[in-house]
Amino acid sequence: MRTAIITGAAGGIGAATASDLARWGWRVFGFDLRAGESNLVSSDLAGFGGSIEPIRVDVTDRAAVEAAVAAVLAATGGTLDAVVANAGVRVAGAFEETPFAEVRRLFEVNLGGVMHVTRAALPALRATEGSRVVVVSSVGGLSALPGLAAYCGSKWAVEGWAESLAHELQPLGVGVALVEPASVRTGLWDLGTVHGDPDGPYASLVDAVEAGDDRAWARALDPASVSATMVAVVEGRRGLRHPVGLTARARLVARGLVPAGLQRRVIGRLTRQPPPSASPRNPEGVVMVTGCSSGFGLGVTVELARRGHRVAATMRDLARRGSLDAALSEAGVADRVEILQMDVTDRVSIAEAFARADRWVQLAGDVGRIVGLVNNAGVASVGPFEELPPAEVGRVIETNLLGTLAVTHAALPRMRPHGGRIVFISSSSGLGGLPTWSAYAASKWGVEGFAESLAFEVGPHGIDVALVEPGVFPTGIWRDDSWHGDPDGPYATLIEAMADADRKAVETAGDPAVVARTVAACLSGSRPVIRHPVGRGAWLRWAARGVVPFGVQRRIVARLLA
Repeated sequence: MRTAIITGAAGGIGAATASDLARWGWRVFGFDLRAGESNLVSSDLAGFGGSIEPIRVDVTDRAAVEAAVAAVLAATGGTLDAVVANAGVRVAGAFEETPFAEVRRLFEVNLGGVMHVTRAALPALRATEGSRVVVVSSVGGLSALPGLAAYCGSKWAVEGWAESLAHELQPLGVGVALVEPASVRTGLWDLGTVHGDPDGPYASLVDAVEAGDDRAWARALDPASVSATMVAVVEGRRGLRHPVGLTARARLVARGLVPAGLQRRVIGRLTRQPPPSASPRNPEGVVMVTGCSSGFGLGVTVELARRGHRVAATMRDLARRGSLDAALSEAGVADRVEILQMDVTDRVSIAEAFARADRWVQLAGDVGRIVGLVNNAGVASVGPFEELPPAEVGRVIETNLLGTLAVTHAALPRMRPHGGRIVFISSSSGLGGLPTWSAYAASKWGVEGFAESLAFEVGPHGIDVALVEPGVFPTGIWRDDSWHGDPDGPYATLIEAMADADRKAVETAGDPAVVARTVAACLSGSRPVIRHPVGRGAWLRWAARGVVPFGVQRRIVARLLA
């Protein structure tokens, strides 16, 4: 009998899929905090040969997930044919007015839960011929949606992670697939309110999201219709992406063909969002830059100061400020830069840095206000997902993704009254997943989805959003200790090939100063477009995104690594 683990199995898509697989003769283990609440009883499966066995588990608790998977494998003799990562939550409304604890919980469930169950199951999946990892994404993982910035960020992160994982697992005989439904009639809609003050600055956004939810619910899919696709994919339907519903299919097609700016205008009009206002050009004030001790952050700080900006350069460890001090002194612009301590993974540290910035306004008026933010702080940890230490995955997500969201959350109330610009330094890894880069790709895809969605919310307040997507450049992020993996394990050949490819890429990389100039142009020039690929590799990935089928991309990557 074939066996499957399904998370979020007590209701909605998870319950429908569990029922249908059991009727096809599968032995299904349903992971859910509400295990046992399903209306399905064993008599419903009489004559089908399958079964559903509920297991109470919180997918955000890695130890609990590992114990639950171990119990399943003990019951099945160590075999497992499929993992269906379906558990999810939704947070909607104005990002600025959403409690950050809810944003964090969203990512712990929608991204962390997927990673935990997949990691625990991978050894058994590799040992079972024809096994599958099926991840339930969303239409929000295919395009930006207003009022769903954090939610879209979580689903884009899952998409990037799954792309990278598919590269890694295909040679080992494990398939990876994404199912991307449009709106579905599930309890997901009942788990949270639309955040935002109905009489506050985002009142029109809140009204539009609530009205849009009503319209979406009226035409939402039944979970059973999504389950039909789920069963087909679990049973072996080929392909990485499987949109369900007309809206999802349309957005998948538009993803690579329609420019992000045009998509934003069309979606904004369809969802009745207020039109954006132009951000001020070269206003008096301060630009805050994160991660300035080295790399892009250091270069951006110097370039902005050269162009006449006042800069608040932040870094986690002020003991590492020497390189920045030297560069500022050499350029003769040290008097235009204030260096602050800020750890983007620490909410208290963020609050203290912004409190200091608030005092500048009290002392200097408009000259001290924050008019720009460059989210640059980032780390890398590379290796096959199964062999990447969980602590390293957490460090990447906390710094690159949640840290970016936390700093933006703190900056928005300070920028909204007068407008400004926010630049997110993403990566070419945010345009396409690669093997061994799953955690990093997840973090950068998440930033991309968040930034595109945030643009809907802040545009009417005169805040423009831009993404700068560098290819490979020689910065401090490329360190030998960032690589992980067993040289004698199942991924040994892949590790060696990717490490060699990465070394060659760094050796032929361009000057990171071009990235600094691109960021400065986004803050200084005319109103920026949302996407700015930098470097030949980034432009190639941008051109291939959504146009070249993933199967073709995977074969090209495999050939280059051979």
